[in-house]
This record gives sequence, C-alpha cells and structure tokens, in this order.
Amino acid sequence: MSPKQAMIAIILVVAAALVGTSAFVVDQREQVLVLQFGNPKDVVKKAGLHFKWPWESVKTFDHRLLESDAQPNEVITMDKKSIMVDNYTRWKIADPLKVYQVARTQVGVESRMEDVVRGKVREVLGQHTLYEIVSGGDDATLRIKLMQSIRDRADKEVRDLGLRIIDVRIKRADLPLENSEAVFQRMKAERNRIAKEYRSEGEEAAKEIRAEAEKQRKVILADAYRQSEILRGHADAESTAIYAKAYKKDPDFYAFTRSLQAYRASINKGSRLVISPDTEFFHFFQQSHR
Repeated sequence: MSPKQAMIAIILVVAAALVGTSAFVVDQREQVLVLQFGNPKDVVKKAGLHFKWPWESVKTFDHRLLESDAQPNEVITMDKKSIMVDNYTRWKIADPLKVYQVARTQVGVESRMEDVVRGKVREVLGQHTLYEIVSGGDDATLRIKLMQSIRDRADKEVRDLGLRIIDVRIKRADLPLENSEAVFQRMKAERNRIAKEYRSEGEEAAKEIRAEAEKQRKVILADAYRQSEILRGHADAESTAIYAKAYKKDPDFYAFTRSLQAYRASINKGSRLVISPDTEFFHFFQQSHR
C-alpha cells in the first residue's frame, strides 16, 4: 500500500469514528437532551437521525405516557377519620431540560412527582368526610370531582419539574388495619341488634297471627256447634212430628214398636233381669203368651 492510500485509509477510519461518536438516533418513544461537559445544550424530540459534536453526550428520557402506582397514603378526613388511600398517576415528561436541572434522572423526578401527588391527595380529601369519600355523599359526581381537583392541583405544581400530570385515580380507600377490626365489630353488633329487632317483631306478629287464628277457630267451632244444634233441633222436631203422626194412626202399634226398642236397649245377650212378670214392662210378652 502506497503512502497516499494509507493516508486515505486513516482519514476514512477517523471520519467513521467521528461519525460514529457524533451521530445518534432518537426513537419515537424517546426524547433526548444533548449535554456538553454535563451542561445542557439542546433538546431533541423529533424522531430520526441526529448529530452532535464528539465531545458532547446525550441523555434519554421517555416520551410516552407513564404510570406511577405509589404506596397507599394515609389521609385524615374532615371528620377526623384515618383512611389509607391507594391511587395511581398517569404522567409524562414535558420538558427534559427542567427534569435534568431539578432531578437529573427520570427516576428522581418520578419520586418528587409522587410526593407532590400524595400531598395533594391529603389536601383535597382532608376537606371532606369519610362518608363523602367512600360513597360520594349526596353528589353522584363527587368522587370524579375530587380526582380532577387532585390532578389539577398536582399538575400545576409539577410544571416546574418539567412534567405534566394527565390523570390521578383512586383505586381504593380503606381504614387502617388497627381500625378495621373495631369497625367490623361495631358493624357486627349493629347487624345483631337489627336482627334481634326483626326477630322480636316477627315473634310479636306470630303471636298476633296465632291469637287471631285461635279466635277464628273458636268462632268457627261455636258457629258450627250452633248450626249443629239448630239442625239437631229441627231433626228432633221432625222426628217428634213423625212419631206423633204415626201414633195417631195406630197407637197400639206405636206402643208395641217403642216397647221393642226398649227391650232391645235394655236386654242384651247374657243379661239377667229380676222383675215381676206382672209389670207393665212385659205387657206385650203377656199378651203374646195368651
């Protein structure tokens, strides 16, 4: 290889090395901060191939919508109740330069953002009672308004960090563990009290129903007895009338049949009677004998 060719090769290698240390690619999901000896020089948000001086460096930040799920936050409500609020935040980096100036890294600025959100959660929810936070109170849109208020206040404060807060959502609001058992016991006692009231009311209603049923039973039985006595009276009257009519037609035959009925009723198999034969009771026997 001639000296000229060697020089060209060296120049090409140096040029390639310079291009390699100067060129950088920005992904659509990223934004880049160009640094010169640690000092910010430029912010690149447009995706594609870009160039910098070899002595400059780049620091990459996320350009997507991010989500931060913080630890549960203890909040004291307006009625002095302690609750644990679990929320998450959707946010994005709006100004990488400010992020670098205040926190240097994305992890560092996320931690500061979570502190701001926790503070706003305590600030907003502390102006309402536990009942309003959990159930919404009389306003069906109260919980939505609370989350919007937290988002707006937190977003205003994190602008200086180079961030934008898109949304804050409360996943759940629970009582601390040490209070849950006491609340559960109070709820259990209240349910037992209500159950006893229902049982007492049920027993009282059952007594009234049984008393009314017994009253109706007695009325029905009395009415049935009255009806039976009336029917029996009518039947006795009719039978008496029939007997009287029959007696008028043939008094002797009537007396004879009545005597037979008396014999049948008084003299059973194996019966022994010690009666004078001249008694009126055997009048028809005497006639039959003669």
